[in-house]
Amino acid sequence: MSSEPARPTTEPSTTRQRELIVLLVALGVAVVLARVVGGFTRSGGIPSPVLQVLAADLAVWVPLVAGVAWVLRRSDRSTFRSRFRLDLGDAVFALGIVIICRVVDVALSIAFTGTTGLTPAPSLGEPQVGLLVTSAIGIVLVSPVLEEVFFRGVFQRRLAAELTPRTRFLAVLLTAFLFALLHLLLGAATTTNGGVQVFVTTFLLGTLTGTLVAMTGRIGGAILAHVLFNAVAVVATWPR
Repeated sequence: MSSEPARPTTEPSTTRQRELIVLLVALGVAVVLARVVGGFTRSGGIPSPVLQVLAADLAVWVPLVAGVAWVLRRSDRSTFRSRFRLDLGDAVFALGIVIICRVVDVALSIAFTGTTGLTPAPSLGEPQVGLLVTSAIGIVLVSPVLEEVFFRGVFQRRLAAELTPRTRFLAVLLTAFLFALLHLLLGAATTTNGGVQVFVTTFLLGTLTGTLVAMTGRIGGAILAHVLFNAVAVVATWPR
């Protein structure tokens, strides 16, 4: 007696569709929580600057972690961990991505403001080292890893599995769009021009890292590119 043929991976899956909905809900919750925490902070509810940064970060991180954990709860953890592997070719492509995105970001900043945007911000008195370190750890280490796992490692992969081979490239573009939209909604810019700059730069970063992940099946290079991209800004704007 012959067994039932396996269902093609391109066939729509109710489970994957449910997982995509959960991830989208996690993004929405992150935006709402970030807005609530921001309003609470501005009203003086959190007096400590360090706690303000931690609260703002956790408002985004917790929903994203919850979404990823729910989706991966029945997955093979060893298989998922193998996707973090970083080869030399991944590192080279990651460096190229950083250079391209930083050049575009600087070009937009010069066009909009006349400056590169990568200079230390003026400060009165001694900078708060604890605040700077807390912010830097979140920006350079935690956020890039978590965002790449969420967007490229989980969301893009599930979305690509729902598309046909000819339309699978849309998974990269749609994931990059959501990635850029999240940064815009989280208030990464305070002006219209700044919003355009943030959206274009993060969309480009998401598209290039998403392409690298789609080509290799690994997110190690995407994480490295994201870490280096953020690190450049932190190092360049660090108070001196």
